[in-house]
Amino acid sequence: MRFRVDWSDMTANAPAAVLWDMDGTLVETESYWIEAQSDLLDRFSLPPLTPEQDAALIGSSLPAAAELFRSLGVPLEVPEIGEFVSERVIARIEGGLTRRPGAQELLDDLRAHGVPTAIVTNSGRRIVDAVLPHLGGHEFEHIVTCEDVRRGKPDPEGYLLAARRLGVPSEGCIVLEDSINGLGGAVAAGAVPIGIPFEIELEDTERYLRVDTLEGVGWSRLRELYLEFRAGRASAAAQAR
Repeated sequence: MRFRVDWSDMTANAPAAVLWDMDGTLVETESYWIEAQSDLLDRFSLPPLTPEQDAALIGSSLPAAAELFRSLGVPLEVPEIGEFVSERVIARIEGGLTRRPGAQELLDDLRAHGVPTAIVTNSGRRIVDAVLPHLGGHEFEHIVTCEDVRRGKPDPEGYLLAARRLGVPSEGCIVLEDSINGLGGAVAAGAVPIGIPFEIELEDTERYLRVDTLEGVGWSRLRELYLEFRAGRASAAAQAR
């Protein structure tokens, strides 16, 4: 059996699984999305997104983004917008892809320690399939995409589904995210959220942990962060009583 985590007391002493966001956390695809969305607006001679609109779209679900583009005047249905943008993102991924600093090393360390992993992404399965060959052969136990849920991040549905598929409580999972939308989903799922800022800054808050980079972060450090967060929550709950 591959897993070597002590399931009997996993939520007390160690995380049961690590759930990964993909775009901006595992790989540097955010610029591909921005370029593809610009292509969409250019096709219909529409003005570019404002910086605020760009920031709001980071980590959002494809259907939610499509609805925004429709409100801006794109004369396509939601599935057509998704197809247009996805095709262009995939083409860019096939032209080359950069992993986020420390991501591959952490994946390797998790595999060495038998820690279950899953991807939870607002992207579609075709985009995930284009990304996977760039991840050093790492095999995720489960992959949850926008096609698997009714509501994408910041709704917790994707993270709850990944935990259920892994057979672990969501409270026993660490979630690695780069966006406010994604961290919101992790918080709502009751997981231990760790934000790694990329395209947008992440404020310091008690709702999640924040690390500047995954470089130098291995399984032992994730366990420390998990226990730190859980201890902080327990202390806050005790003070509230």
